[in-house]
Amino acid sequence: MILGRSLALAALTAGLAPCGSAWAREDAGVPAPTKEFEVRDDRPYLGGEPVKLWGLRAGNALMSQAVTERHVNALDTMTAHGINLLGVYLQGSNGGWPDAEAGKNGYTPEGHLKEDFARRLEWLVREADARGMVVMVGLFSPRKDQEFKDEAAVRRAVEETATFLIDRRLKNVFVDLMHEYNHERIDMDLFREPNGADKKARLTAWFSAVAPDIEAGVCPTYKSGTADSYPGMQVRLIQKEAGIPKEGFVVNVEMQRHDPYEDEGIYQPEEFDIMRGYFEQYRAAPNATLLFHSAYFQGITGKSGTGPHPEMGGYGKNGDDRGMRFYFEWVRDNVGRYQYPDHVKGRAGALAR
Repeated sequence: MILGRSLALAALTAGLAPCGSAWAREDAGVPAPTKEFEVRDDRPYLGGEPVKLWGLRAGNALMSQAVTERHVNALDTMTAHGINLLGVYLQGSNGGWPDAEAGKNGYTPEGHLKEDFARRLEWLVREADARGMVVMVGLFSPRKDQEFKDEAAVRRAVEETATFLIDRRLKNVFVDLMHEYNHERIDMDLFREPNGADKKARLTAWFSAVAPDIEAGVCPTYKSGTADSYPGMQVRLIQKEAGIPKEGFVVNVEMQRHDPYEDEGIYQPEEFDIMRGYFEQYRAAPNATLLFHSAYFQGITGKSGTGPHPEMGGYGKNGDDRGMRFYFEWVRDNVGRYQYPDHVKGRAGALAR
């Protein structure tokens, strides 16, 4: 049933076409809305129900139709293991080995959202919604900001993306407007200190003026001197080994990676205990969630030649065992499989909220 729905939705979204700065489908009227994600009292809700989120960072999931299809086909395995949050980016993230710049850009230099990226994004978001999942939509990356002509192009990209999400009624989402704000690779002044709080607030205001009901934030580069909160912030985004703030709904959008890009999906024995420590920290924090980050899941091509890998693969012990299965099984065994809106533990099906 799910595969049939996937194929039908792929055919349906193929009709997406730009109309000025908005997006419209020529063959139908207003699309059905997805369940709405929202934050109440620093806690996440989906479709009016409280949810506990466990995520994966899929920085290059939108780079091609085939790659997006692999992610769609992996969603059932994710929920069966308790994973219900996926983080994707319109400007692709670190491509890893052999080419760190291999990630694709979902915007033109003038800031227009590319039709093929928009189509794949809607497909993935709607397939996630069918399983009661949430998608974090990332816009900008420090590897791609140089490709915008000017600040006006950035504003156009923010507003077109917000318009697309609203027009297509994609509500099971929140947004990372700029990943790794103030990174040393960034060229554009808008994405750097000084006066970072004002600039982040301006980015958020551009988005919220179009999509006021979709939560948005800006992720600071870890230990770069820029803050993780600012006026107008709606989700508090952090990365790597940053401490978990006690206030706000906190999302670590990029857990510290422990597998090398040049040999993805393989971990040293001592690193499993370190990663389990991260998982326990976030399990104990009711206002926070993390996106597991790995070269195996994000890297393009890689040593295996088949990345990025949305499949859980092996346990990461050697070249024939590449993967992130240990994270999937930890969430399943310690939190429970996911059946919207709950995690369910054990054979008896006890709820694990």
